[in-house]
Amino acid sequence: MDMKRKRHSMILKLIEEYSVSKQEELLELLCKNGFDVTQATVSRDIKELKLVKTTDKNGKYCYSYQNDNNN
Repeated sequence: MDMKRKRHSMILKLIEEYSVSKQEELLELLCKNGFDVTQATVSRDIKELKLVKTTDKNGKYCYSYQNDNNN
């Protein structure tokens, strides 16, 4: 698996595990998990994964993955 796929997989895991509301938070979590990335890379990954912000159970906006089978 290439680095981009590994990173995307980790992003999906992280947003499932944590309520991530900012790119900076996602950047920090990725770095803590061994991914040396920039904010620009995180921003691009969010667009590529088509992440959206939804409210969590506490009403906080956070990133989530919408599985879109129409594409």
